[in-house]
Parts: sequence; structure tokens; C-alpha cells
Amino acid sequence: MLYDTLKPVVGIALRWYYRSIIADGIARIPTRGPVFLAVNHPNALVDALIVGTVVPRRVRFTAKATIFANPLAAALLRTVGVVPLRRASDESAATSDKPSGIDRNVAAFEAVAQALADEAAIVIFPEGKSHDLPQLAPLRTGLARMTLQAYQQHGVRGVRIVPIGLLFERKESPRSRVLLQVGEPIVVDPLVDAGVSVATLTQLVADRLAGVTLNFESAEDAARLQQLGSTLVALLEPTPSISEGTAPLGRSLALVRRLDRVHATLRRQDDQEIDRRITAFEARVRAFRADLDARDIDPHDIAISAGARDGIRFAAREAMLALLIAPIGLWGRITHFAPIQLARRLATQNVRSLDEPAMRTMVLGFLLVLITYAVETALVASVAGRWWALGFLLTLIPSAGSDLRYGDRTRRARSRAQAYVNFRRTPALQSALLAEADAIRQEAFALDRLAADRAAG
Repeated sequence: MLYDTLKPVVGIALRWYYRSIIADGIARIPTRGPVFLAVNHPNALVDALIVGTVVPRRVRFTAKATIFANPLAAALLRTVGVVPLRRASDESAATSDKPSGIDRNVAAFEAVAQALADEAAIVIFPEGKSHDLPQLAPLRTGLARMTLQAYQQHGVRGVRIVPIGLLFERKESPRSRVLLQVGEPIVVDPLVDAGVSVATLTQLVADRLAGVTLNFESAEDAARLQQLGSTLVALLEPTPSISEGTAPLGRSLALVRRLDRVHATLRRQDDQEIDRRITAFEARVRAFRADLDARDIDPHDIAISAGARDGIRFAAREAMLALLIAPIGLWGRITHFAPIQLARRLATQNVRSLDEPAMRTMVLGFLLVLITYAVETALVASVAGRWWALGFLLTLIPSAGSDLRYGDRTRRARSRAQAYVNFRRTPALQSALLAEADAIRQEAFALDRLAADRAAG
């Protein structure tokens, strides 16, 4: 009951913070039967909230036992089906004489095995802790040990381990995007029958997770390739509509992954001429993006029509939409601006890692919005009566969503209008940008073909 009540509330909070959360491959998750959902862990509690909201079947979670120290939190967590797992790193020096982590987890492992026997879907973060690393952290062995124990000691059959990658455009930034990618499930039974070891099963999970995540050698490589990818996908994809905003995040991240493979293949050739060519290509893309940024032109908009008729049609459509939606968005801005902005400001104070702002903002925002709703509704009731207050309250949640969605669209419309004005003023500018974009595309295709040839040869 509590799980079903909290799920839509969490969904609202996530949609307030992130512009979109897209699931790719969700059909790979079995609709019934015992399942482990093995998820990477880049964004603290937000990761669990996203999985719990997006996955269609009810899921149970594992969490470090230390958060169960608070009796109220423990009661709430157990009510929604969270299983405590105790790690050695969570124990203080004063408990060093207590049993090993395996012994401490006997009860938890038994609970997990029973849940699997009841055909539960259990979310587990095999990296152990949330982190800001540009690649997967080494996986813990707990998932493999729980899987083998459920099979060998409790006779649980039919378990599947489903790898899920959470990919954030900018996990700390409001109105950024999230992609949830589901990989190919691991069928456990034949592996256990063949005598698979804990180490081998753990490595298999790591390999499957690597296939649905982005993994770079350094944060610098991640930033460099993601900027290249975001620019190139804008040049390679058709010009998106205003409502779409930008190219789909999945395509952008797929291109980043492909760029990484191309670079790795070509760098392995130890060819100075190829190295110079790659370096020149990257510098050219960066210079092109810097030129666009300086002109306040989004790379998605360089191919728009600068014709007068198209400009009039665009202006008329956006003006009509503004007449219909802007009043609702404005109402949402008036009633929600203060609590949401205050939550964002407070959430970014004394931040130690990038996995803190989103969760802090959602928690603080939820509390502050509820307080604001109560105060505003009480004021309306005192002035106009309870029925007006009820009507006022019913407008709040949808108006907040409309404000955020219309705000996203307005920013893109303003950006496209700026590009249109620039191209109308300087027709040669668009021709020059299109020529440079085409040259970049051709060099990207050439490097991709070269990498394919070198890999095949």
C-alpha cells in the first residue's frame, strides 16, 4: 500500500528535477519470476528512485544497514521492502571483534533468498557505494554470493540477473536528462550447474554492466568525448522540433561510446600521423562549438530554414501556444518559484560530490513545496472560503509541471529564434557554418571507416 502510494509521488519529484527519464530495453526485464536488477550507482538515492519508478513491476531494494539505525527510518524502509546489507566498511573500529561481513549478512542473505523464492525483483547496486568516477567501480561479490546461495542452499530456480545502466546527461543539473538502459539478462541456472565461481559470475555481471554504461579512463576523457558527442550528434541528426528540444540522449550517448571505441582503436596503432589527425579533428570540433557558443547558436539549429515564410509560421505557432499554455505556466511560476528556487539554493550549499545536489533538491523541494501549499491554501481559505481554497489547491500540481515543461520549450524557442535572426541578418553566416559542419561530418565518417579497417586488419 505504502509502496503504491509513494511511487507516483516519487515520479512527480523526479519529473520536477529532470527534464526527461527515458527507458531503453525495458522489455528485457522479466514480468515475473525471481530477478536481480544489477544497477550502476552514480547518483546516490536518486538511482533507486529512478529504477523503482521506471520498472513496471514492483521491486525490492537492498541498502546499507547503517541507515536502519534510526527506528523511524527502519520501519519505513522495511514497510516498502528494503533489505539491510551490512558491509565491513560500515563497521566502526569498536566493532572489529565482531563476526566477519559474511556472518553479519547471514540474516540478510536469508531474506534475499526468501524474496527470490517468492519471485521478487530485487534491486542491487553491486558497486556498493555511489560515486563520481567516470567508470564503473570494481564490483563487490555480494550479488554473486547471494545468487549462488539462493540456488544451492534454498533451491531457488529461474533467477535472472538483469544489468541496468543509469546514464545522466548532467546528474547534478536540474532539467537535464536521464537514460535507463537495460542489458541482456544473465540466466543463472546453467551457469551454476556448470560450477560457476563467485569471481566468474561477478566478472560476467561487470561485463554486462559495462555494456550499458559509459566508462572512461579519466574525468577529462569523459568531458572531452561527451562534448564531442553532443556536438557531432547535433550535426548528424535531423533538426529536432522545438518540442523535442535536442537529439535524443540515447543517440548522443551511443555516439559518445562509438567515439571512444574509434579513438581507442586508432590510438593503439601507435601512428603519429593518425594521432595528429585525431588531435586536429577534436580541435576543429571544439573550435566550431566555441564559435557557435560565442554567437549564441545551438548546434541543432544551424540547418533551420531562414526563409521569411518559415519565420512567420514559427512565430505564429509559438505565439498561439503561448496564449494557450503561458497562463498556466505563469500560474505555476508564481505559486512554485520561491520553494523550488530556495530548495535548489540550499541543496548546493557545502556540496562534497556531484551525487548530492539532485537528492537534496528533491527532498528539500518536496518539503518546501508542501509547506508552501499549506500556507497558500490557508491564506486563500481565510480570504475566500474553503471551496475556493480547494479549487486553488487542485491547480497547484499540474501548474508546476506545465511551468517546467513550457519553460524548457521557451528556452529552445528563444534559442532557435536567436539563430534565425542571426541567419537573416548575415545569410553568409549560415552557409559558412553548414560548410564547416559538413567538413566535420566527412572527417568523422573517414575516421570511423579508418578505425573499422584497422580493427578488421
